[in-house]
Order: sequence, then C-alpha cells, then structure tokens
Amino acid sequence: MSKKWAIIVAIVVTLFAGLYFGSPYWAVRNFQAAAKSGDVDALEATVDFPVVRENLKSQLTSALVDKLQNDPEMAKNPFAGLGMMMMPAMVNGMVDAFVTPEGIARLAKSGHVQKQADENEPVDGASQPDISYSYSGLDRFRVTMRPKDKADDKRDVGLLFERRGLFGWKMIRIEIPDEAFTEK
Repeated sequence: MSKKWAIIVAIVVTLFAGLYFGSPYWAVRNFQAAAKSGDVDALEATVDFPVVRENLKSQLTSALVDKLQNDPEMAKNPFAGLGMMMMPAMVNGMVDAFVTPEGIARLAKSGHVQKQADENEPVDGASQPDISYSYSGLDRFRVTMRPKDKADDKRDVGLLFERRGLFGWKMIRIEIPDEAFTEK
C-alpha cells in the first residue's frame, strides 16, 4: 500500500510543479490570443492596466528627463525648464492614450512600439515578432519581443508578467529600450 501512495504523491507533485511552472506560458498564450483577436475583456483579464500605466509613465519620464538634461542643445534652450515642467502632463496623456486594450494588442501583434497606428497595415505571419520567454524569479516572467525585420537587440520590447496567486499571471510592465528615446 505504501508504494501505491508514493506513486500517487509523485504524480500529484509532478502535476503541481507542471502547472506551477507552466502557468506563465499559458497566461502569455492567453494574452497573445486576446491581442490577436482584439478581445478587450480577455486583455483586461491578463493585463493590470493601472500598474502598466504607472510603470510606463515613470519609465518615460525618467528617460525624457535624462535626455533633456544630457542634450547640449537643450542646455542652451530658454524653454527647456518650461518643457520639464510640462513633461509629466504630456507623458500622462501619451501613456493613457497608448495603454489601452487596442494599444496593447497592436504592440503584441507587431513586437514594437509604433509611432502612429496604421489600421490598414496587415499584421501577417511574416511581420509578427520573434518571441523569447524567461523567468525573472519565481513570481516574475519576461516575454521579449523582437520584430523580425530588426536584427539588433537594442530595440527589443519586454513584457513583464507577475504571478497572482498560485497559477494566475498579469502583465505589469512594458519595457521599452532606452534607445527608442535617444534616436533622432
């Protein structure tokens, strides 16, 4: 009888470990399916929009402040201080307009942040991004997207998912590379 219980316990532990470590892949698959189909409700179930907005606002503000402070042309500009004061309001508006179910769906389909949405541009299999997955700890999972037409890894966009409960995951951060802010 003890051998039977040992086998049952081994099966249960194996199933639990498979579900525990496989759950982020399932969550990302659900996220991608929702993004491709444009299912707003499913996207809202897989993305923590308020947290994503706050993380993106702080990332953009930091990158723009750094760019303004390190740009020699801006040091000579008398309106640079005014720009620094107005920047949080502009960043808030931009992020609130971008971090919507539709904006996240465009990002997931293309693999890069688009300056302007072109609804007529088809997203076919040839233009979909290359995607890689990695754990960033037991409770964090990173999805890295690289557009197929971009060879350098400096343009990769990262999506960070966080564990919610034992098997649930939500996207909490979009990681835009600093090079996206420094290009002219």
